[in-house]
Amino acid sequence: MDNQKALKVLNPKSVLIPIIIAIGLVIFLLLQDDKLAEDTIAALSSISPLTLVWAIVFLGAKDLLNTFRLRFISGTEFGISSALRVILLWEFAIAVTPPVLGATGVLVFIMFKEGTSFAKALAFTLLLAIFDNLFFVTATPISWLLFGDDFIPDGTIFSDNLDQSVGQLFWLSYSLIVYYTTFMLCAVLIIPQLIRRLVRWFMRLKWLRRWEQQVMKQMDDLVLVSQILRGKKIGFWLGLIALSYIVWILKYSLVNVLVAGSGIQGDMNHVLLLARHLAMWVFMLVSPAPGNAGVAEFIFPTFFEEFTVEKTFAVGLLWRAFSYYPYLVLGAFLLPKWLGKKKGHRSDDLQVE
Repeated sequence: MDNQKALKVLNPKSVLIPIIIAIGLVIFLLLQDDKLAEDTIAALSSISPLTLVWAIVFLGAKDLLNTFRLRFISGTEFGISSALRVILLWEFAIAVTPPVLGATGVLVFIMFKEGTSFAKALAFTLLLAIFDNLFFVTATPISWLLFGDDFIPDGTIFSDNLDQSVGQLFWLSYSLIVYYTTFMLCAVLIIPQLIRRLVRWFMRLKWLRRWEQQVMKQMDDLVLVSQILRGKKIGFWLGLIALSYIVWILKYSLVNVLVAGSGIQGDMNHVLLLARHLAMWVFMLVSPAPGNAGVAEFIFPTFFEEFTVEKTFAVGLLWRAFSYYPYLVLGAFLLPKWLGKKKGHRSDDLQVE
């Protein structure tokens, strides 16, 4: 992603479209049911203030641990405040970018502007992206082994007339994640030179030659990243896996906190709640809506209504209020001053072998 495209995403005005979509959907749903507004107000008033405090604690812990994860992989490249700023701006970029496109290119730009070289910014970004996706790839079969068919809810999305069940769309999304993660692991960490040669052979096919130069530039970047990461010890990789798992579990635990504090009666399997959140997140990774605006609010009941029953709409609103909108506000607050800073990047000192 070039600077102009990144700056287009990192614009305080970017918050308008997802906010309009989300608020529009909420108003539409409220107008469809005369009692929904009244029931939602009653459900929100039943949630204790302590629950809201715990929600803030969990989200704060997630962001602080993510900050530590960035410092863990980057060494001395970022100070604590700089690393936290990178994480918050990254969350903003995710909140205004369609998941199907991703925000990794914007993250490279953010790190680059924070003072590291392009090569290292790309290396750190790809590490974060690969190990986030590795969490989805490995946690999904674990959830399936634990809960079987209960892991993914029954039903269809949008209309019963559409022959696209939640399970079908989930496994489609999961398959794409597995493919991407496997390719990136091989291209960056396992066999980068072999993957580069295979891609070069493939791109020399007659109908692909017009894109050969652009694709091979990207492959050269991946080989450059592999040089930066070469020689990392097993403790580094195990630590990165553990940190990535904890970050995502903290992120998903927000729903658990809200459900536990909403006064819903009956036994609650909180591990299954985490697994359902994982399934919903994998499902949403192919969404074309910026930051899943509207999509998240719409499909939340499909995955959680059996747990949250009559309080589903209220819990869904709170979930988005804590996990989504704060990053829009923080990003819009940080960006004007941050964009005005002079770029202080270091020059690259590696060449592709």
